[in-house]
Amino acid sequence: MYGGYHHDMRRFQRLRVNLSVFYRIESPENTRLLLGGFEQEADMLDLSEGGMAFLARRNVPPHTILLVKFILFKFDSNGIVSFSDPLEVHAEVRYCVPAENSQYRLGVCFRKVEGDEKAEISDFVTSTARPLAAY
Repeated sequence: MYGGYHHDMRRFQRLRVNLSVFYRIESPENTRLLLGGFEQEADMLDLSEGGMAFLARRNVPPHTILLVKFILFKFDSNGIVSFSDPLEVHAEVRYCVPAENSQYRLGVCFRKVEGDEKAEISDFVTSTARPLAAY
């Protein structure tokens, strides 16, 4: 359990990943001013159709709205990799807990994922091997 968010509340299959994600604080204004409104890089830990977890260098409070950007990939039947266009999704911080190396584990839920972006995430999660069991 992280920040009161129990595993039984999960509606989407989570996939353990090791990808880069870029995020920028959108609101509330005071959090954006305090932590900076510039884009920051983080390490994505897992991904689902409904959200993701990543390691960040900043302590971002719950309910903060972020703009997250990331690129997904897929292999075709010949083993050739192709990359998605950069995906941009607004997300709300659900929890932020201390992690190793002065970092913070952030869990975010996506808000308003539409059309092509929703399909890209869904295809990536369902077609990539070894789903992560709920934890």
